Amino acid sequence: MQLTSLFARNFRNLTKLEANFEKSVSAFVGKNAQGKTNILEAITLLAFGKSLRSNTEKSLLKTGEDFFRVEGMGKNEKDEKIKIEISSSLVKKTFKLNGKTITQSKLVGNFPIVSFSPEDLNLLLLSPSLRRRYLDILLSQSSHQYLFALNAYGKALKNRNALLVRIGGNLAQEDELDFWDGELAKHGSLIGKMRSEFAEFMKAPLEKNFQEISNTKSVLTMRITNFKGEGITEKKYLENLTKLRDKDLKYENTNYGIHRADLLFELDGKLLSENGSRGEIRSTILALKFVELKFIESVLAEKPILLLDDVFSELDESRQKSLMHLIQNHQTFLTTTKISHLDAAEEKDVWEVKDGDVKKI
Repeated sequence: MQLTSLFARNFRNLTKLEANFEKSVSAFVGKNAQGKTNILEAITLLAFGKSLRSNTEKSLLKTGEDFFRVEGMGKNEKDEKIKIEISSSLVKKTFKLNGKTITQSKLVGNFPIVSFSPEDLNLLLLSPSLRRRYLDILLSQSSHQYLFALNAYGKALKNRNALLVRIGGNLAQEDELDFWDGELAKHGSLIGKMRSEFAEFMKAPLEKNFQEISNTKSVLTMRITNFKGEGITEKKYLENLTKLRDKDLKYENTNYGIHRADLLFELDGKLLSENGSRGEIRSTILALKFVELKFIESVLAEKPILLLDDVFSELDESRQKSLMHLIQNHQTFLTTTKISHLDAAEEKDVWEVKDGDVKKI
């Protein structure tokens, strides 16, 4: 996949952005808080139909405006042109693919991306929900089946938990849980299977990428935990739900399922979240992102677009060169405060960003 042009109007602090992309690396350079990250966020909007940084449409609007529009043109590996348009006001949001209005779920997967931002460092350090969300974002891009199952699972879980509360208040009967148990087992077993397949895919490249980025021989591994039997059958999933029904009724909450899974990263057998340095954690996240690139490409037969936000700030010169070597086969959009960070990039276009104004230099 290649993004050939980007247009944004009234998005964050960008009054009007128009840019064409010809080189493999497109860099946006400027001081902090000038709008560099907003450009990457606009590309993210093309991929998901929403921001991964904010849950409110109002926060995406330029101050004083009542609508924004983001438009991207690109072409896939078959050289087919793709145009995505997203328009949003405070009352309505529309998505268009090649001029035809579509739903947000139909949008996902047309412009696959892999992104890195400083906030991603929290992936290893904070709540397991962040790591589940990471898996969901990745796998939803590569499979509409996963996205459908994820949405259906979320609705079933919400309804089952609400029913548990009603049963606790003597407003419903226990056998009403059977339907929602079946829904959780159907969709949860599929989600678990696909997560497990990704975990297996990533074993070898994750270790290799980490060693190349960090210039060490340390062994990095990842495993899924807190949900024994990822990828189990629908029947077994249902049996496990049934075994814990008494506990669920007592606490009025669903205690078994993929919604309780976690990812653990270990470096030389020790938990990275407890023992890793900031540099090791950053190198781990970057290594993970390059596994994502390979995984999405293997599933979709399309190279995803790579977004790197402020990736160079804590990497020494050697690691910067290693990183530039890894990205050379993917269209990459990145932000940086220093143009010297780009010295190792052979083919690049550079834009200066100042107060939301973007100029090619």
